Amino acid sequence: MAACSYKNKAVRLIKCFCGCSDMTVEEVHRIYTLTNSVHETLLDAPATKLLSRFMELRRSGDKNEAEQYLEIYEKCAEFLMEEQRTFTQDEVDELVDLGLPYDLEQDLSRRMLSGQRTEISLGLYRIQGKCRNEIEASNDFRDFRNAILEKMRRVPK
Repeated sequence: MAACSYKNKAVRLIKCFCGCSDMTVEEVHRIYTLTNSVHETLLDAPATKLLSRFMELRRSGDKNEAEQYLEIYEKCAEFLMEEQRTFTQDEVDELVDLGLPYDLEQDLSRRMLSGQRTEISLGLYRIQGKCRNEIEASNDFRDFRNAILEKMRRVPK
């Protein structure tokens, strides 16, 4: 039984800086390592969720651009996973509602009209690249990385 092997092991948990959950020290280190790359962070669901929660808790009022770009990035990832689904103007509108810039909307609409899944996927990847660059350039991502570093500094050796 694999569960029995954990009985005698002490697991160190630390409170998440946003108060959303307890995380193992190893998980905090893993996520911190991912934050060397925005791309790697966004490919990891737990890290992306933590980044989203971090930005949400710092917000006062409306979502800032980095939060909007994160939501657009995640929605594009969702669309890319749904290969069997027909991509329509409704999906483009959904991205626009999240804050998709006009030039990217126009590009994606042209690709959608072609009906070619490959073209649509390329458009979605292009949007994700723009979102990733904007998130990387934001203070939010740097502050997120610093908050994780500060959290690791408080862990007793």
